[in-house]
Amino acid sequence: MDSIVKQSIEGRYMAFSNSYELTDIYKKKVDELFKKINEFGETCTDAMDFENKFQSSSLNKEYINLFTEISTNCKCIIPKQVENDVKSNKEQIADEVVSDVKYVVKDLTLPARRKAREEFDSKMRDTPLGKIEQASNTFNVFKRIFKK
Repeated sequence: MDSIVKQSIEGRYMAFSNSYELTDIYKKKVDELFKKINEFGETCTDAMDFENKFQSSSLNKEYINLFTEISTNCKCIIPKQVENDVKSNKEQIADEVVSDVKYVVKDLTLPARRKAREEFDSKMRDTPLGKIEQASNTFNVFKRIFKK
């Protein structure tokens, strides 16, 4: 059997075994169904062939019906790792949203911040402190030029 087909079948199987607390009756039904699905997978040339044929086969209908039956009659168990992944994904999405909002706010306020900075700078130039800063900047420019 193609390795990707095998992984596809195992993924479907794990949807039952890792998500639900199966009773003995349902374990038997799942094992019987997956025995048929494995036999079906052996007849397919590759993963695409398997998926295309499986979607239109009676096995897919059987799989869906069994999944529906199990999901309504068995206790759902979500592994801790999945739970942690969900929390982690939620936190990551929240961080991205906050980052996006900060970027948008920063981008929207940029013209106003520039104007405020220009007004501040022009008013500072006329004060004694502004004159001292200008002189200091000029001194530092000359210092860099003549230091070489």
